[in-house]
Amino acid sequence: MESIDEIKRDYELTRLDEDNLKELSDILLPSIDGFAADFYTYLMKDQYTASFFETEAARRRREETIKKWFEDLLTARYDNRYLVRLRKIGKVHVKIGLKGHYVNASINHIRNFCYRQVIELVSDADKRRELLETLNKVLDINLDVMTSSYRDAELKKVFVSHRVESVIIRWSERLLHGLNLVLMIGLLTMALGVASLLAQDVVYAFTTSLETGVIKALGSLLILWMMIELLHTQVEHLRGGRFHVRIFVELALVAFIRKLFVASIEEKDPITLGLLIGGLFVLGLLLYFLAKAENTRQTI
Repeated sequence: MESIDEIKRDYELTRLDEDNLKELSDILLPSIDGFAADFYTYLMKDQYTASFFETEAARRRREETIKKWFEDLLTARYDNRYLVRLRKIGKVHVKIGLKGHYVNASINHIRNFCYRQVIELVSDADKRRELLETLNKVLDINLDVMTSSYRDAELKKVFVSHRVESVIIRWSERLLHGLNLVLMIGLLTMALGVASLLAQDVVYAFTTSLETGVIKALGSLLILWMMIELLHTQVEHLRGGRFHVRIFVELALVAFIRKLFVASIEEKDPITLGLLIGGLFVLGLLLYFLAKAENTRQTI
């Protein structure tokens, strides 16, 4: 199952598209009531889709849900939470027995409605083309995620063990989330410990040896900085971001630098210093190649 980062990458959703969505919201949201009415009229034209709205309460619920989805389409942050909401919508469609064909046809109708509004209200041809490209991307992303529920439903028919697998996967995801929270608490505790070590080094610098204390404090400061980076990476990971291996190489590099600082004041033998410098060189090269690989992926 694709992550939100993979989906955004595959559909080439960029920062420019996020800016375009703000402009599209200014153009389309003022007519959201007309959009909901138009969509309801479209559904009632077909006997099959009309059968889902036999009561006035069902019609009102449909209008409210389509308005909420339309508003999220244009204003929501495309993150893991939004991905979960889209999957829930797809599961509801499967649960009520709505055929996937009608989901695709509905998105096509919505696309045409939005096209008419943008063409009517945006006079600049280049800007209009740019906005419509962004609109196509987000509509295709929504359609992709929602219809994935139909693929899951087909798998349930094929694999007898799918229900058991789903339970295992669901509980595994909960366990992993819990372990990530435990890791977060552990990182916070270690960060506090490093901050305490930094304070001790500062006190040592002012009470015992200024030169030794300053060098040790500088090393502790580097470690604290890396702990902050680790915490930041873990927070992004919990929010659905990509896991970065580079942060651990940076942490090892900082640890070697601190070790080199300490070794310089403890008068270590030349072989030890040489090994530390060699280790720094190897880690530096590894960090360089990792950074280069990440930049290459981002430009693809």
